[in-house]
Amino acid sequence: VLDLFLGGIGIGVFILGALLFFLDQDTYKKVYKVSFVLSPIFVAAGLLFLLSEIGRPLHGIKMLFFINPTSILSWGGILQALFMLVALFVAYKVVVKDAMVGKALLLVGIGLASIIGIYHGALLSSFGREAWNSALPILFLATSVYSGFLLALLVTKMTKGDLVQNSVISTSIIIFAGISIVSTLGWLYGLGSQSVTSKEALAYLFSDYGILFLVAIVFGMFVPLFFYLKAFVSKEELSGGEFSFTAVSTIVGVFALKYVVVYLGQLEYLVK
Repeated sequence: VLDLFLGGIGIGVFILGALLFFLDQDTYKKVYKVSFVLSPIFVAAGLLFLLSEIGRPLHGIKMLFFINPTSILSWGGILQALFMLVALFVAYKVVVKDAMVGKALLLVGIGLASIIGIYHGALLSSFGREAWNSALPILFLATSVYSGFLLALLVTKMTKGDLVQNSVISTSIIIFAGISIVSTLGWLYGLGSQSVTSKEALAYLFSDYGILFLVAIVFGMFVPLFFYLKAFVSKEELSGGEFSFTAVSTIVGVFALKYVVVYLGQLEYLVK
């Protein structure tokens, strides 16, 4: 859960940093510097938590040299290693050296980040568990992107004193929050319309994880969608309090969502 959550945050903050770098390098310098620092830290932290769960964590290095072309996990290891190299180089150039970085490299980073966001959900779907259906790749990508956006903006606000808001950020959060809601509905529909086992998973979701799932939906999806839609319609920026509540709410809700999804698919009674 921590790998998928922290890794998702990591790719989201990188995408925000690159996006703001393209928009205006001078105006958004504080934000994209924070984003480029946070990105490799969060991705690396997630991978370390993942490696800590296996019996011989150093064997994870073998994934870089012994590639199984038919394995999603194998490809994921390569993609995340490549992304880490790009993210670390960008952070070094932009933050440490305060130098320019090529836009082509940032586009590569955005591409890798997006693929990794999809990979997080595709990895679960590849196990064939009823609770991990084909809606997860888009759901995990969408929630990772906008939760990463909000965390980077929150950290910038707390450390630099700046609350950055613009139409591109607001529109992106609205779009990805909307996609996450639609994807969640697709996930639930898949659970309820497939086999007996998937219907058991759906019933267990509401009976044992109902409150946590409600937290995920309300705080992780509807809160950011509501506040940013309100700001978009009224053409007014969020207040500092509204933004802080939205950011913390979203981060908590997205973690709750990934916790519920991961643990629901690991229930022993679902393994037939």
